[in-house]
Amino acid sequence: MLYSGSIYIVLFFIYGISFFTMGVIALQQNIQKETNFPLLKAIRNLGLFGILHAFVEWLIMFVIADIFPDEKLVFLMIAVFMNALSFTILLYFGIKVIDYKGKGISVLKWLPWMIFVIWVFFYESNIISNGEISFRINLDFDTLCRYFIGFPAAILTATALFYNANALEIMKLKKTALKFRLLAASFISYGIFAGLLVNQRDFFPANVINKQAFLELFGFPVELGRMLSAICITILFIVIIDIFRLENNIIMQNLMQERVASQERRRLGRDLHDGIIQDLFASGLQLESLLEENDVNLLHSELKHIKVSLNDGIQKIREFIEKVSTKKMDLDQFRLQLEETIINFKKISKANIYLDYGIPDITLHYVSSDNSDKLTQIYYIIQEAVSNSVKHSNATEIKVKIGFDLRSIIVEINDNGKGFNKSSARGNRKYGLSSMQERAASTDGILNINSDSKGTKIILIVPWEDGLNE
Repeated sequence: MLYSGSIYIVLFFIYGISFFTMGVIALQQNIQKETNFPLLKAIRNLGLFGILHAFVEWLIMFVIADIFPDEKLVFLMIAVFMNALSFTILLYFGIKVIDYKGKGISVLKWLPWMIFVIWVFFYESNIISNGEISFRINLDFDTLCRYFIGFPAAILTATALFYNANALEIMKLKKTALKFRLLAASFISYGIFAGLLVNQRDFFPANVINKQAFLELFGFPVELGRMLSAICITILFIVIIDIFRLENNIIMQNLMQERVASQERRRLGRDLHDGIIQDLFASGLQLESLLEENDVNLLHSELKHIKVSLNDGIQKIREFIEKVSTKKMDLDQFRLQLEETIINFKKISKANIYLDYGIPDITLHYVSSDNSDKLTQIYYIIQEAVSNSVKHSNATEIKVKIGFDLRSIIVEINDNGKGFNKSSARGNRKYGLSSMQERAASTDGILNINSDSKGTKIILIVPWEDGLNE
């Protein structure tokens, strides 16, 4: 028999409970599609891995307990198949979390399923050629799936988590980055215990490095290491999810404060119109009425009254300027002004102008409107670029795309116009290229401009501002 002893039943039960808990929590998360955290984007894959892997361990537990002796082989066959499938999903999860970019991404995403199909093909072929389902075939192919799917999946997932931890540190989320690194270390541990330390088989390296040799050397079963790794993974996963939930709550509070401040500025605008401007208008009417007045004493009295009224208006204007001039473009204004600018350009241009705005308010928290004018500079760069396209390119189509990744805001402006010569255009003020470069430099960003006879493409990459101080 593969396993024996009540201790193994307990180990597999706890092992399964750990991954089942993680899977249920992962699948319950209501994650917004526009989140910029790859872990959250792929979280449902991790949930599916957890649920499937839990059932694998419980099926093996039934085999050990010998509750259904006639179905043991069937249970083992189902467990081996589900184990390969769960590892495939984990490998797919790792590829998504590492956040690869470029044309190779589609191939990488198909790679786990290609490996799984090959494994299934040889698994079924061996069963058919032998004419029966045997323990030997199941254990051999369980070992192969651990070597070629399970171990790479765990290592790739750990690598992806380390990569994300580095990005989180840049965003000043140091405690969350530490949790990511601990989670990565737990996956490495799990990869070793579940992917390398397998049942003893008659082929290399399973005939040298296996569970039996490990037990003799260290005095405790590999299943204990797998169980402890699973518990660590689940606990750290829950902690990380709670951190993101808490962080989102804090960000939403900050956004509410921003909106309250924005409403206050709108109120000040109404006060400017309804109060100061009306007072000035009234003073103007008084002056107009005095033009035909001949009584010197009355003129003197009325002019003194007008002077007081004007001084009061000047003071109100000063107070208004002091309140609004120190505030940079806020999160609401950034999108609203972009949309309004595009609408205005559409009115004066024959080109079709499109705005693809893909940044949620929560993400924009990392561009601090209190500590920098990055949003303002980004806005004016976009405005200048679109203005150049409208005035000089003779384009029929202009596309503005605003997106993001873990490290940066990414702005792309494309047109299908006649293009221009960059070297000669830099000395020509009408293109404003120097101003755009200076604005990009002030945001610590990178501005790339490519132009030819087929059109112009401008890419602006601006790093996130400091994030939450944990």
